[in-house]
Amino acid sequence: MKTITSLTFLLLVLISCKNPVPKKTPQQPLNVESIIGEEGETVLIGYLNRANLNLPEFQAWFKPEYENIKIPEGWSANYLPLTKNLEFKLFLGTWCVDTQREFGGIFKLLDPLGISENRIEMDSISEYKDSPLGYEKEFDILNIPTHIFIEDGNELNRIVGFSFEDLVEYFSKILKNLPNENSCADF
Repeated sequence: MKTITSLTFLLLVLISCKNPVPKKTPQQPLNVESIIGEEGETVLIGYLNRANLNLPEFQAWFKPEYENIKIPEGWSANYLPLTKNLEFKLFLGTWCVDTQREFGGIFKLLDPLGISENRIEMDSISEYKDSPLGYEKEFDILNIPTHIFIEDGNELNRIVGFSFEDLVEYFSKILKNLPNENSCADF
């Protein structure tokens, strides 16, 4: 009887010590400056994360564009190895029509590649194309959105404004390091 009790106790200890499956907790928005823009819209300025875009005002443009992008079957498996050393620097303006049209699609491509939040930096700039930290000057940002692909600390390529070709194809060319001249609107 003592052996059975000892085994039962041991079994209970092992079960209770089993590591629970970690719950994915939602990311908290960063403290970011918010002002009212020239047309009455909310303008975020400064370093932010994706959680900052969860307000209904931003989801109204982010979510439809996210859902609009269709990713070919097997795409992420083919391109995942090409993102191993990549980081992404994204410049946007919550007030900007081009940002509103393109930003959801960029995340639709980053998500299936498993790009974690710690590999993405986002800076939201004002209608005057400046921000408190001034990173837009360091990265020579003239138009937004600008999505910069960084590999081992060096800029690999960027998408400026919007692509004249399919975003999935353009993004894929960048990951493959293929020539893609004149396929973005940079004006």
